[in-house]
Amino acid sequence: MLRAVARCCGHWPPGAAAADGMLWQTELRPHAAGEFSMAAAQANLAMEDQAQVLASPTATLVGVYDGHGGADASRFLRSRLFPHVQRLEKEQGGMSAEVIRRAFGAAEEEFHKQVRQEWTKRPRMAAVGSCCLLGAISGDTLYVANLGDSRAVLGRRVAGGAVAVAERLSDEHNAACEEVRRELAAHNPDDPQIVVHARGAWRVKGIIQVSRSIGDFYLKRPEYSLDPLFRQVGPPIALKRPALSAEPSVQVRRLKPNDLFLIFASDGLWEHLSDDAAVQIVFKNPRSGIANRLVTAALKEATRKREVRYRDLRTIDRGVRRHFHDDISVVVVYLDRHHERRHTRVIDSSSNCTSAPVDVYSSNTHQSAELLQSYMS
Repeated sequence: MLRAVARCCGHWPPGAAAADGMLWQTELRPHAAGEFSMAAAQANLAMEDQAQVLASPTATLVGVYDGHGGADASRFLRSRLFPHVQRLEKEQGGMSAEVIRRAFGAAEEEFHKQVRQEWTKRPRMAAVGSCCLLGAISGDTLYVANLGDSRAVLGRRVAGGAVAVAERLSDEHNAACEEVRRELAAHNPDDPQIVVHARGAWRVKGIIQVSRSIGDFYLKRPEYSLDPLFRQVGPPIALKRPALSAEPSVQVRRLKPNDLFLIFASDGLWEHLSDDAAVQIVFKNPRSGIANRLVTAALKEATRKREVRYRDLRTIDRGVRRHFHDDISVVVVYLDRHHERRHTRVIDSSSNCTSAPVDVYSSNTHQSAELLQSYMS
């Protein structure tokens, strides 16, 4: 009964996903250059992914924050990164790669202040971090900045118009990449343990796979990992210099008429879908619910790998579900303004920020309770 009520009210998509309390999606919404779609799937006990889109008449900001060690860093970025970008953009008289770099630096500094304030009561805060993927569309210019292994991919039409190809727009900072391992070794020639193959993967100091992040101060500042308080979290870590960086890779691109759409997603999606597979799904399917379609495709691939039926995945609780897939956040941004077919929808004169729920499970549980109460009254 509750499922039918929720479906009628539009809170869940039709079909298999309707019964999955770990999925969330929003309706197709406008931004300055077209429309966007957003969806998320939760796997961890507490949702560590966060995603948001800020749409204004002149610019669009997209953020995907993939936390690790807890949700504190990704939730912090959800509330503070966009304000830093907007403040610096205003101060500098427009968007630029330097504005974005400074915004990342300001976010890192502000989160460090929060960690210092909570350090004595919550020493685990020093081991909390987040990947950070930011997209900014200002006029006909696209900026993509990244820390970690989330990814931005462009879907671009080729000659003839019947085929789309994928173009990756973000640099990834994961020790699985040989280039990243060489970079770490070059910056730490006197530390043979800077990258270690442990627990089936290459890891910085044998601990973490990403080499750049917001937070993770125990791998950036020796005063944390050597403090006796940190023994509650893990063993001391010898650092001659920061093992991780908060300096983003920034790509700048002039948008062209054959640029169709952008896919911003955490690595939970890319672990199961290639760039091209994701682009073909978006290119060949209707816009409505397209981000959710990508999430569902990744979940189906995850269950196929584990030889589990997809419908059975919906019965697995958060936390345990992490053994099958990671948290997944996806934003699909259509670029209609740059095509011959221009979109007629416009947004109002204010800025509108759309964010995925802080915790998908809690949000769905709350909505279900409200729907049931409404139905029974």
